[in-house]
Formats: sequence, structure tokens, C-alpha cells
Amino acid sequence: MKVGDLVRWSPIEVAYHKSCSYLTGIDLTNDRKRGIIIDNNGINFFVQWGNGDFLAQKPNTIEVISESR
Repeated sequence: MKVGDLVRWSPIEVAYHKSCSYLTGIDLTNDRKRGIIIDNNGINFFVQWGNGDFLAQKPNTIEVISESR
């Protein structure tokens, strides 16, 4: 993964969020189907999600949909 890649939540992250979303009542799985990696600090990838959220994501929580050139 690198800056500019199009990413989404991994299937494990989606399952985890769906199983825990009953606590908050907020389902973010549709908002996390596409995002762009904006920066990387060696530990986290900083992703701008389709709904405008900007979040730090661990590498094991996202997967690449399309690689940047």
C-alpha cells in the first residue's frame, strides 16, 4: 500500500464493526467502501474516506481496491 491507493475496509474490519455497531447505532460500513490513502507515517495509513472523514488506519484494517500510478 502506498499514498494515492484507493482502499476499503478489510472484510474482518467490516465484520468487527457490524458486530459492535449495535452499541452506538451507527453503521459506517457503507462509508468505508472507498477511500484514498493521503499519507503514511510507517505505522498508520491516513485515509480520506468518501464521506469526508480523515482517519488513521492500521495496515491490517484496510485493503487496496486500485493502486495509484
